[in-house]
Amino acid sequence: MNALAQTLEKKIRKQLKPFTAAEAAAVTGLSIDEAKDAVDDLMKRYACRLQLTENGDLIYDFGQRLRRRDAKSFAEVRQDILNWLWRAFKVIYKAWITVTLVVYFVIFIIITILILIAATSQRGDNRGRGGRSSAAGINLNGLFELFFSIFRWNTRGGGMRYRTDRQGYPYRHYQPRPGVIDPNKKNFIASVYDFVFGPEPVKTDPLSNHKEVAEYLRAQKGVVVTAELQALAGWDAPRADVFFTDCLARFQGEAQVSENGAVYGQFDQLLRGTGYLQGGQIEYYWDEYEPEYELNGNKSGHNLFIGFMNLFNLGFSFLFASGLITALVDNAGMSNSSGDLVSVLAFSAASSGTISLLLGWIPLIFSLLFFLIPLLRWFKIRKQNRLRVQNNIRKRLYKILFETLGQPKTATEITHRVNQNGSVARLSEKQVAQNMETLVLDLKGETAVSESGQITYAFPLLTLELSEIERLRRERQVDSSLGNITMDEEV
Repeated sequence: MNALAQTLEKKIRKQLKPFTAAEAAAVTGLSIDEAKDAVDDLMKRYACRLQLTENGDLIYDFGQRLRRRDAKSFAEVRQDILNWLWRAFKVIYKAWITVTLVVYFVIFIIITILILIAATSQRGDNRGRGGRSSAAGINLNGLFELFFSIFRWNTRGGGMRYRTDRQGYPYRHYQPRPGVIDPNKKNFIASVYDFVFGPEPVKTDPLSNHKEVAEYLRAQKGVVVTAELQALAGWDAPRADVFFTDCLARFQGEAQVSENGAVYGQFDQLLRGTGYLQGGQIEYYWDEYEPEYELNGNKSGHNLFIGFMNLFNLGFSFLFASGLITALVDNAGMSNSSGDLVSVLAFSAASSGTISLLLGWIPLIFSLLFFLIPLLRWFKIRKQNRLRVQNNIRKRLYKILFETLGQPKTATEITHRVNQNGSVARLSEKQVAQNMETLVLDLKGETAVSESGQITYAFPLLTLELSEIERLRRERQVDSSLGNITMDEEV
């Protein structure tokens, strides 16, 4: 931050109120041009909103306190800590699952070896009758692949596909990791991990909105209004205003005011380039439906088998932890002197805290968490899916508002237009009216009563900005030519 911006920052820290460039010049002694440069530098560092008066003056509002653009609120810091703790717990518990699966795998290998030994003992008889060993068809490579898949905690495959939820909304979804035996089915080990923590959601790039806006500007002659940022990201008016100033600072844009009083950003620097590099993808808010939140994404057969396995572990670990295994052994007429393995373990569990811990309490806690985590996630997922459906409805209404340029419409008219797409769930007029009340607040809209007595919803600021930006683009002449190369040196 330069010295001019530091001078202005010291002044506005003493009285954090909205101000114009002329006021900034008056309190600092800078020229108006220097004050504008200082404000632009401050906007790169701190969140700011631009306001336009009816006389065409720009007002800069940094809020009740200067807030760095890269700073996080207390709620965001708290959420980051909770997310970190959750990720740490997932790593620990997945390692626990891995150890359990390895133990199962070892038991499976022992059983396989016993089968091979039994098959080998019959080989002589089979040769005498012209038969072949039953072990000939065992695929050891498949066994090794199954073993190594235990340590692959990432349960998603390499590709991505579109799926459709029950309301008909399409969304992006990771392909599951293919199975070892049947690549067309989901990997069973991945199903075990997903049974507890659920499938991994599609991740978004934290800079995706910035890349999208940059590509949009390059395609739209380097000018944009706040309404278009809302069409791309779906933000309400306050968040869109802050993001608008962030783009001005990030991409060296300039805030301009049109003849009819619309604030727009002009980004001439973004238009300069060779044209070889491809930018981000432009996708409007209403074309990006939120993905469905799934409990585990497994087939019912996998879930039943996994649940039965854990229920089996839960039952036996409870017997060892509670000491009931000793009573069962006594009732069955077994004794420690008989040398039976079960009776030895039962006697040891009753007399040794270590055996009780290893065969009782540790697997008992593991098995309880194995069921408890999905149960708690189920309550959270129900809430998330309700909010997701609401957000997808909002996206559909956004599309109608921008298609009609924010012109006054009744709930009946909006309902008719929004239900023209027969592939998604139909909305009632009551649903539309309830959501429009929220959108009026979020997008600085207005309500009025028509001659027929119906409530109309209008968005005059949206209408002004969208009509003005189209006019500006028609009149704007852009020269993005770099000219001839005058120097070509290796550095």
